[in-house]
Amino acid sequence: MNFQSLLEHHAAQRPDAIAFYDIDQPVLYSELLAESNRVAGLLFSHGLRTGDRLALWLPNCTAWLVTFMACARLGVTVVSMNTRFRSREVGDLIARGKCQWLVMWPTFKGLPFQQILNEVEPEQLKGLKAVMVVGGVEGVGGVGGVDTAGASENPQRVQGVPSFSYSTPSQPDALKDAPQAGGNAYALVYTTSGTTSQSKLVVHDQHTLISHGHNVARYFGIGQDDVVLLGAPMCGAFGFSTALSGLAVGAPLVSSPILSPAECAAQIQNMHVTHTFANNELLDRILDAAENKDKPFPSLRVAGFASFAPSLEDLPQRAEHAGIKLVGLYGSSELQALTAGQPLDASLAERQKPGGQLVAPDARVRARDIETNEILPHGEVGEIEICTPSIMKGYLDNQEATTKAIDAQGYFRTGDLGHTTSDQHFIFHARRGDFLRLSGFLVNPLEIENFIENLEGVANCQVVGVPHQGKTVPVAFVIAKPGHHIQQARIISDCKAQLAGFKVPVKVGIVESFPVVESANSNKIQRGKLQEQAIEMLNKAPRLDLPAR
Repeated sequence: MNFQSLLEHHAAQRPDAIAFYDIDQPVLYSELLAESNRVAGLLFSHGLRTGDRLALWLPNCTAWLVTFMACARLGVTVVSMNTRFRSREVGDLIARGKCQWLVMWPTFKGLPFQQILNEVEPEQLKGLKAVMVVGGVEGVGGVGGVDTAGASENPQRVQGVPSFSYSTPSQPDALKDAPQAGGNAYALVYTTSGTTSQSKLVVHDQHTLISHGHNVARYFGIGQDDVVLLGAPMCGAFGFSTALSGLAVGAPLVSSPILSPAECAAQIQNMHVTHTFANNELLDRILDAAENKDKPFPSLRVAGFASFAPSLEDLPQRAEHAGIKLVGLYGSSELQALTAGQPLDASLAERQKPGGQLVAPDARVRARDIETNEILPHGEVGEIEICTPSIMKGYLDNQEATTKAIDAQGYFRTGDLGHTTSDQHFIFHARRGDFLRLSGFLVNPLEIENFIENLEGVANCQVVGVPHQGKTVPVAFVIAKPGHHIQQARIISDCKAQLAGFKVPVKVGIVESFPVVESANSNKIQRGKLQEQAIEMLNKAPRLDLPAR
């Protein structure tokens, strides 16, 4: 299966069915097919060919979806770029992705695409052949101060590269010499969202993406008459996997270039959204926008979340009260998002746990002991390894990293710790590097964090382990609730009263916020930065009386 065949099927079976609500403007499947063919013809006429790579730098909008489908028609690999990226990240991704083409919206409100691209090192853009410009550019200075209006008829330069307009009509026979890509053609490249090292580039083919969409739709009960709200940008695995769940079965998608909670709340009500997958912060703010109305979203049956923030606070209870079935999820760029989800018929306590049942019927999960390398029985904590049809084709242009990540049996080494309950169900605990070895015991920092967050006046907590005086010790960082004053001594005293000595933080830093790195899905806490701060705190402190082993 390829995306062209998928669109043609939906357009033939239900030509008047809505494929996408761009804020509130409906786009039919027949229109999506026609537009993607037009843009494919336009791109082909400008020289794009099978195997080329195109950097897609747009917010959620019709043009994002149309451009992706056009590239899939031609067999062009889309390198998806986060709209939050700035010059260093943009230049790095274009260069390492070996992109010959770029699509951007230089006048999009609030996002200074032109300025960002101007600041990219020219050497990193030397492989670009042309830039396709989306949006109203008339009368607006293009990148580098060049006016790109009418660029397709009289090509201008964008950072020394010719540009042309997305809106230019293509010739009726523009695709007559263009071969149609098959399901095994590389379709999309995600960037991993590592917090301490250079991101890897993860590539998936068309068949894998579409098959995953079908499995997600089947598992979460999404049919052609349901409506799916995109709770994350399509440039990331979370957002695009959500889109796949609707596209696979021909259901309408709903989204906006900027994810405003109030606008999302209105879309859920007005478009009768039945499913959404989002981080818990957005879901929390959508409930806020409903102003505590009783059952404010009667159509919304399932809300999956996959943001491992320090605390869910009362989100599960608020969602349940609003009649929304909140479901914990698991996924990654390598496996695709929504790889697993907690069963819809489970209790609330079970549904809010990260991890879950693998959505592909033939997928398998296991846990491996991080010290002995042995496969563990169900219930014992080890590194989670997953074999699933949604797995990546590999890291782009990096076979060595691919071989390290996927073993000979096809299992992906996730780098996450958890335990399995069956060959298809598991519970996520933490990233492997986040677990602490304290006094010889393997400790999940979440256990300490949850205890501290239940203390009076504490809003959020993060615990990291750092070397000190010849052993690893825990250090806590705490954010106070508004209007509360908390002290290190009291927190340590409370921990000593109820936790094993080796779990008691030796230091507590009272902070206003945690250092984070932005990703397409959510903001991830930089635990490495917290470890640096912890070491600095300990180096300034007098010698500690550490608990005996």
